[in-house]
Amino acid sequence: MLTVLVLAADHRARDLIPQIESVPGVYVISQTDDSFLALARARALLPDVLVIDLSARFAGDAATVIDQARQLQPPSHILVHSGDFVVGTVSPAGAVGTAPAGAPPGLAHELARLAGDVAPPQ
Repeated sequence: MLTVLVLAADHRARDLIPQIESVPGVYVISQTDDSFLALARARALLPDVLVIDLSARFAGDAATVIDQARQLQPPSHILVHSGDFVVGTVSPAGAVGTAPAGAPPGLAHELARLAGDVAPPQ
């Protein structure tokens, strides 16, 4: 099971949560549109993935919130989402990725990839 905390404006979350939960083994454990509250919840709930949609209300700016999310312990995967695409990623080890040239991957695609990475061996 892959747990996800979503930071997105409420109107965006209504679209994102069904996309996220359409991926087998992936569950949204919390959603908020406030970055301060999202980071507090992440410290308490310890999600596997933090989805940061750029529609959210940020305490400061998005870059500062992403940097604060990178410092969470234990670390989470971070997927930075805008429009319909994942535009950046941060792995728990701290590796930063940006969207590839052409059409960046969708949220469900990235979560399915992560869910496959953490699936227990058969």
